[in-house]
Amino acid sequence: MKLVLRHLTSGLIYARSLRILPSLIGTIIPFFWQMVNLYGTLPAVLITLAILQIITVSLTAIIYPFLYLRLSFLTVYCLAVLITAIAFISWVFINVYRNHRAKFKLIKLQFSTRTALILLSLLLSNRVLSIPLSSRTTFWDIHLKPNLAGQLQTKSREEIIAAIRHDYQQAQNLMPNAVFFGCSPGSFKTLLIAAGLQESQFSILETIIPQEHARVFGVNRPFYLYVIFVT
Repeated sequence: MKLVLRHLTSGLIYARSLRILPSLIGTIIPFFWQMVNLYGTLPAVLITLAILQIITVSLTAIIYPFLYLRLSFLTVYCLAVLITAIAFISWVFINVYRNHRAKFKLIKLQFSTRTALILLSLLLSNRVLSIPLSSRTTFWDIHLKPNLAGQLQTKSREEIIAAIRHDYQQAQNLMPNAVFFGCSPGSFKTLLIAAGLQESQFSILETIIPQEHARVFGVNRPFYLYVIFVT
């Protein structure tokens, strides 16, 4: 009986539950970016909107019975839209706060989930990676800063290596046990090693994204999925 009471008091809700809403968005957005690389911007937008619509309708169906059918389905649907909007705003807030605090030189992060990483690795590389996990592990979708996207070739090798080293050290100081993942044309393996990372600290997988799709970035290279472990 005491155990039941504990579950209904101190165990009723944990602080980690606050991540549920932003995690919902953080699972979807990485797919949007890779759908852009794989299929193009318009199909990616349509697919993402369809997924969000499915989630919103599902939320409506879940909430509706709990209101004892006192509100119209349309009203409950609007409530579900509001919840989805709150999820998106909270996700954006996490991203802005983390990137502002870290002051990265080369990258920006977007809060994500282990589910997104697993599904992306299956979709793009047909593999499931072995990932070191702890109760504090967080997952982040990694991108070049907007002003550097497609312009990285304007930076010297030394500048890029120094920026990678700085960003990784910042991540170690502010967010240990994090896992960064993302997809980019061209291999950064030699640059990561030159910046001081050990090969055990990252994995690089070639993807099914056609090489010619990299031309939108001004290059013609294979796409790779990167997974970087912050230890």
